Amino acid sequence: MQPEVVRNVLESYLRAWSSGDKPLILSLFAEDCEWSDPVGTPPFKGREGVARFWDFAHQDATRQMTPKLHRIIVCANEGILNFTMQVRVPHLNQGLDLNITDRFVLNEQGKIRLAQAYWDTGCLSVPPGMQGFAPNIDEAYEK
Repeated sequence: MQPEVVRNVLESYLRAWSSGDKPLILSLFAEDCEWSDPVGTPPFKGREGVARFWDFAHQDATRQMTPKLHRIIVCANEGILNFTMQVRVPHLNQGLDLNITDRFVLNEQGKIRLAQAYWDTGCLSVPPGMQGFAPNIDEAYEK
C-alpha cells in the first residue's frame, strides 16, 4: 500500500473530528472494523459501533473538539497518529486536553479495519484558566 493512501486516511480522520463530519468518519472505516478507545475497553465493532462512539462523543452540541496534530508515522498499511484532542465547553468555561496516540491498520481497500487509541488519565490536562471535567467513557459502552 502506498504511504500516501494511509496518510490521507489519517488526515481525513482528523478532518472529520475537527469539522464534526460523521459521514466522513464512517466512510473511512471498513464494515467489519474494530475500534478500541481506549485500548483495554470493549471494542466498537463495525460501522454501527463507530457511529455509536461518534454519537456519544457528540451528545453535547455545545462541546467543541479540535484535534491538534503532533505527528503521523506511516509503515506499510499501518499508521500512527499522535495528537491532542482539545475538548471545550465554552459556555461553562470547561475544557480538557487529551493526548492520544492512535494506531490504525487499513485493509486492501484502504479502509480502517483496526483502530486502537492509547491514552490514560495521565494523558489528561486542564487548559489554563478553564475548569476541568471528567468524561464518563463508560456511557459510550452502554447499549
